[in-house]
Amino acid sequence: MATKVEFDEQRSSRQIKIGALMSYTAIGFNILAGLIYTPWMIAEIGQASYGLYMLSISLVSMFALDFGLEAAVSRFLSNYHALGDEEGASRFLGVAFKLFTGIAILIGLVLIGVYVMIETIYASLSASEIDTLKTLYIMVGFYIVVLFPTKPFNGILIANERFVVLNWFNLSEKVLTVVLMVGALLLGYGLYALVFVNALVGLSIIVGKGLYLMRRTDTAVEFLYSSRTMYRDIFSFSSWTTLIALAQRFILNITPTILGAVAGSASIALFSIGMVIEGYVWTISSAIGSLFLPKVTRMTTSNRHGDLENLLIRVGRIQLYIVGLIIVGFMTMGQEFIRLWVGESFHTSYWVALFLIAPGFITLTQEIAYTTLIATNQIKYRAFASLIVALVSVILSSILSPHYGAIGAAVAILIGNVFGTILFMNWVYLRILHLNMWRFFKECHMKIMPTLIMLGVAGWMIQQTFPVNSLFLFLLKAALLGGAYLLVLWLFTFREDEKQLITGFLRRSS
Repeated sequence: MATKVEFDEQRSSRQIKIGALMSYTAIGFNILAGLIYTPWMIAEIGQASYGLYMLSISLVSMFALDFGLEAAVSRFLSNYHALGDEEGASRFLGVAFKLFTGIAILIGLVLIGVYVMIETIYASLSASEIDTLKTLYIMVGFYIVVLFPTKPFNGILIANERFVVLNWFNLSEKVLTVVLMVGALLLGYGLYALVFVNALVGLSIIVGKGLYLMRRTDTAVEFLYSSRTMYRDIFSFSSWTTLIALAQRFILNITPTILGAVAGSASIALFSIGMVIEGYVWTISSAIGSLFLPKVTRMTTSNRHGDLENLLIRVGRIQLYIVGLIIVGFMTMGQEFIRLWVGESFHTSYWVALFLIAPGFITLTQEIAYTTLIATNQIKYRAFASLIVALVSVILSSILSPHYGAIGAAVAILIGNVFGTILFMNWVYLRILHLNMWRFFKECHMKIMPTLIMLGVAGWMIQQTFPVNSLFLFLLKAALLGGAYLLVLWLFTFREDEKQLITGFLRRSS
């Protein structure tokens, strides 16, 4: 008979597997919606209206950064659960909700100040565009401020390992938003309806999460409890995660500015397409990272170091299967994809995207090591890595971009990532977390590399033999290559536990 600990671990593994599948489903839907729905929406409302819509969202979003507090809720709550301290968990949530509410009020005050200055900030817009932007700004700003105090909901669901429910809510939000937006546009409603639909669906999902937490979990909140120590611990953790987010945004935001200053607007467009592809790769590959935080926290709390290394290798191999297919597939077939997707004039974007995604061979397979930094409250080292990447990237971009344009900027970011997220972070994993990274690379990258080389050779041969002139035929060709890749993995590369994972999924879905 299984013990309670074994039962909990089995339940955790089941939640992670199904949650990961639903997460990938949501990501797939989001990418397809972006490729198919967004161009149609722009055609319906007009390029100028779409620009104002995105401007209002981006303007408000600059002030709605959660400062790492959502991650802090997941981390600290997982730790309380691992220690069995439910009273500490309820007190912590009382502090967290008050903190989020206080920050929401501050954000509201800042947004009011920006609203007063909109005409000055965007002096180049016409009077009618300013009026439209103000209305959109009020709608989006109100929605963001109301939503902000509920940000701990996701952290609570993650800490309680309710990944299936969390990803069901996330998928429902994406599907409902697109369906209702399409309906609103077909009925003749315009720009304001899009913002209203976003707010309506978002608020409905939050209400649903709140009701679920009250009725289906043991979550308790001591709203009257206050602790300077807890506030200090939260701010200490969140300040580092905020620094990471700001450094990453800085790299992405400053590079187009550098290109605009030294290489011209055309280089910005070329770089932006590569950045979009890098964003898709990162989203797909990092989908399962947060799902393991409670499990990793239990392992670190009970000093199960060997189990942690085994988990790092097991998850790293799965992530490399996915990352390897995407990166090697893009390396061999990406030029044709870029030409069919955005046109021959963007051929340079192939090299930009390739340089941006290349570090993912290492970084995107080490999500468990990064999660361990969060679980052990060593997140400051990831912040140091982000600063290294930002510093190296900006300096080299300023040097390379005048001569090599968008490719120079991409090479600069590649070198920054090599020094920051690869060399420095692997030193941290080895020396600070005491993880056997040599064993990780041997069991993960060295054993899967032959299959990836075969994938690259097959992709190159297919491209040389069967060039196509439609995106549909290209996707069909890519699907056939992916199917062949999966067959080779099954015959020569998958371990027995990995085969059981796939057959288990197939049995449950049949």
